[in-house]
Amino acid sequence: MIRKELSFSKGKRKFLFCADSTEEKSLHDFVHQAMEEGIQFDFHIVGEEPDSFLDMWFNQQKMGSYLYISGGWDFVNRVKKIALAAGFSHEEMQMKVTGPFKKKLICCTCHAGNPIEDEAYITCRNCGAELEASTHYSPRLEAYLGYVSI
Repeated sequence: MIRKELSFSKGKRKFLFCADSTEEKSLHDFVHQAMEEGIQFDFHIVGEEPDSFLDMWFNQQKMGSYLYISGGWDFVNRVKKIALAAGFSHEEMQMKVTGPFKKKLICCTCHAGNPIEDEAYITCRNCGAELEASTHYSPRLEAYLGYVSI
C-alpha cells in the first residue's frame, strides 16, 4: 500500500529497507527500531543497479520478510513490480512516494486510461465524460476507477 507516512510493523521476522538516494534518511528511524528490537534487516540504497540485482535480492529472502520502499513514483513502482514478481504480496510491503504521484484513472464508460495527479475530477481524454476519481484501485490495471460525475 502506498502511504504518505510509513509505520513500523511489529511481529515480522526480517525487514528489507529499500530507498533511492533521496529517501534513505526517511527509513533510518525504522532501522534503529529494528536494531533495538533485535530484528534482522537489510538496507539497500538503490541507484542504477539493474533489475536483476533486486530480483536476486528479493528471491533470496525467506518467508516472513517485510519490505519498506521509499522514493519517487517511478522508483517505487519499479521496485514494487520486481518484489511482486519475486513472490511478495501487497500485504508484505509498505511504500512511500515522495514528489508527485503519477496515477491512472480508468473511465467507467469507455475503459480508457487517463493520467491524473491529485485532481478530484477530470475529463476522459477518449470519450469526454466528466469523471470523479474514486478510491477503488485495481492492482491488475494499476489504476483507480473513474465514475461518471453527476
